[in-house]
Amino acid sequence: MAKASAVIAERMGLYFPEDRWPELAENIKKASQELGFKDLDTCVAHFVSHELTLRQIETLANYLTVGETYFFREPESFELLEREILPALVAKRRGLGQTLRLWSAGCCTGEEAYTLAIACLRVIPDIEHWNLSILATDINPRFLEKAMQGIYSEWSFRGAPDWFREGFFARTPERKFAIAPQVKRFIDFEYLNLATEVYPSLHNHTNAVDIIFCRNVIMYFTPERQRAVVAALHRCLAEGGIVLVNPAEANADLFSMFTVENHGDGVILFRKISQPTPFEQSAPIDFFPVTPPTLVMPTVPMPKPARPSNPPPATKPPSQLARDYANQGQLDKALHWCQRAIAAEPTNPSAYFLCATIHHESGRLQEALAVFRQVLYLDQDYILAHHALGHLYRQLAKPRESRRHLAIALELLKTRNQDEVLPESEGMTCGQLIEPIRVMMQT
Repeated sequence: MAKASAVIAERMGLYFPEDRWPELAENIKKASQELGFKDLDTCVAHFVSHELTLRQIETLANYLTVGETYFFREPESFELLEREILPALVAKRRGLGQTLRLWSAGCCTGEEAYTLAIACLRVIPDIEHWNLSILATDINPRFLEKAMQGIYSEWSFRGAPDWFREGFFARTPERKFAIAPQVKRFIDFEYLNLATEVYPSLHNHTNAVDIIFCRNVIMYFTPERQRAVVAALHRCLAEGGIVLVNPAEANADLFSMFTVENHGDGVILFRKISQPTPFEQSAPIDFFPVTPPTLVMPTVPMPKPARPSNPPPATKPPSQLARDYANQGQLDKALHWCQRAIAAEPTNPSAYFLCATIHHESGRLQEALAVFRQVLYLDQDYILAHHALGHLYRQLAKPRESRRHLAIALELLKTRNQDEVLPESEGMTCGQLIEPIRVMMQT
């Protein structure tokens, strides 16, 4: 089991020390039957001598990851969220874009993500005027499928107060409980392997996050993987953003780049406080109109104040400044520099793709849709644009259009080298994008 354990640690980040090898062997044996191997030894020998395929990772995840969760698990964290964290964040953002981004990393079957959404609904009375997005990710596609269905039995409510179920769920004929649409609309369930995927990234919406719940996840990784994941989560946060983990995972050395806040009742927050590095010389940012190339698509709606007489000199290319500002959550400044990038290269699809992505981040879905279409007018084989449109059409409740673009992206990926890095993906390879698309098409 030593070699099998090492392979699983490398590809999935899951840590099985020697005293857990009997458990590992039993679970691999169960997975081997589904994967078509005649016995445990044949399965282990194959894993040791071959690269794990995406299907094998998916099947192993189903048997090796823990699916035990419920609503309001570790209730002290959610009580603090409603009492202090969200009210302070809402007060800070009110009137300034009113954008909030949360992430349930390792969301399992969705109970945590829905609890986060309900907390936001309770704290923000005018939520219709906010751009609230909750990303929920997991390595196990079967967990994600159940999460997207949003139907739960009595057992999932064993930690929840009575008002929780009565106020936000409807009974089903099967004597179960379905999450209310008003809660479900804020959440995007996506496949993400914390051990191997690229994050933070504009493309998978893991940038400029305000609050990350990553509880009962890090403890299952190897020490090396734990350090890598925590460092990546730090980069994913907006300035002042926080990450919450299980108290057993709250290792001060592991989270040394964070400021530690002990709130009692076992709740420890890790907050990102860093010295900002200026991207450009200090100067006010104003918008000015950019005329796109003559295309069949409609003109992209853009803010149109007067052109500044002396635009500030940049120390980086406009596209990089746009990305930097987007990663900080300063979406208006990011859009400004996108416009500059388009003006400099009016037929470059990558500049439009970045602009469309920032519109999407800002909650301007129709504007994003128009610009993504312009990307495909300039390059009909732009894989990331097809993938993004698949996601966007799903948000717009247009499943047929979503599946069409996802299918095109998948076919294009099959023609590429799996190790090829996709343009504008911040390091994502063709192989890494296949599984999220497959999962999205299945759910």
